[in-house]
Amino acid sequence: MNWITSRQALIVGFSLIIVFLGGAALQSWQMLAQLSAQSRENSEQSVRTASVLQELRERGTDLERNSRQYLLVRQDTFRASFDATLAQALRLTETLEAQQEALLRPLLQEWRRAARKLADSLDSPTVESTLGAHLTRLAEIYGNIQRASQQWVTDNNQRTLADLESKRRQLLLQFFFALLIAILTAIALCYWLTRPLRQIEQAILLMGHGHLDGKIRIDGPADLRSLGARLESLRRRLSNLKSDRKELFHYMTQEMKVPVNAIREGCDLFNVEADAESQRSLFDMMRHNAELLQRQLESILRMGVVFEFNYLQRQSVRLSAFLQEVVAAQAERSAALNAHIRLDVPDVSVQIDADKVRVVLEILLANALDFSPAGGEILLRATMKNDLLRLECRDQGAGIAEEDIDRIFKPFYRGKTHARTASSQRHGVGLTIARELSSIMGGAVCYARDETGSCFYVEISCES
Repeated sequence: MNWITSRQALIVGFSLIIVFLGGAALQSWQMLAQLSAQSRENSEQSVRTASVLQELRERGTDLERNSRQYLLVRQDTFRASFDATLAQALRLTETLEAQQEALLRPLLQEWRRAARKLADSLDSPTVESTLGAHLTRLAEIYGNIQRASQQWVTDNNQRTLADLESKRRQLLLQFFFALLIAILTAIALCYWLTRPLRQIEQAILLMGHGHLDGKIRIDGPADLRSLGARLESLRRRLSNLKSDRKELFHYMTQEMKVPVNAIREGCDLFNVEADAESQRSLFDMMRHNAELLQRQLESILRMGVVFEFNYLQRQSVRLSAFLQEVVAAQAERSAALNAHIRLDVPDVSVQIDADKVRVVLEILLANALDFSPAGGEILLRATMKNDLLRLECRDQGAGIAEEDIDRIFKPFYRGKTHARTASSQRHGVGLTIARELSSIMGGAVCYARDETGSCFYVEISCES
């Protein structure tokens, strides 16, 4: 099924679900229609039977009245009326027999025989003594016919109810079967479509975190596999661009270091042999600019390396011990600059990328040391709020000029505030690197003016 697209798969899947559920609904409708027709037919037949029985009862009453009138006056008119009523009654029994042949036939035949005996007894000289017995017999047979007919109606209703219950169970089974098939179809369709979507999402996340080594392979519908092929083509292109950029950075720095070092060495050599003070000043200026160019090249290389390192490697670290290590790494420089670094940190464990956080803090502490006065104190504070880690670095320096606040995070920009040491000119991209690393970690580096100096703080998400 790899040739099917996701749109075609959705159409086929929903069509199958509609067919199964629609088939179950259609079957239910047909069964309900059959039961309704059967119930209507039973009701109509019950009504017809009741009507015929009522008419047969009336004809029986007419037979009794006509027979007694004939015996009383012995006129042919009453005998003709009796014969006509008997003929009507016999036709009614035939109608009943046609409606309920199996159940009422014996009783109806017995009623007809009793009616004919009544008719024959009218010509007998002993009719007065036997008339009552014949009429009583007809009434008994009619009562049996009526009870049998009522029993037939009851049995027919019970059969209808039993059939309805059977159909109900059958419909329930069919509905659950259709629903099960529809659910299985939906689950299979969702799995077949969501699995490649998860693969695509994972591939995009890996590419976003800088993992460009693994080949992207997407299974599933044809259009999603085509999308996976395009992602693989994009991955190869990004990997090539990453490699080319890395080579370019290395080429720029390594190849340009050679002439810069040659210029520095030449300046040192000529500076030793120079006689005039003006020549030494010129060579010092040339050497200073060569060193500045070398530092700029090193900053470019460092930025390139940092930007390549754009994926997270979270791990659980003890925050107090981690920050103590960061501060200990700056102990020698802080002692040389006669500055003190104080820690204010809770003893908690956090999920962070320790290497990136270490680089950010080293940059902030280095800037604070460069701009702190002799004997000044630097406060490194950490606070936790929910899953957000806030790290503050406060110094007692002169602060940043108002016009420089919006530009201090730009690459190679140095503000107007002068450091008390020349070491602050070693990089020129420190805050830019700190901002980029914080952004990769889902945070940001910000500056806030303090009454006693400057405050840089970084907020990092610690969610895994």
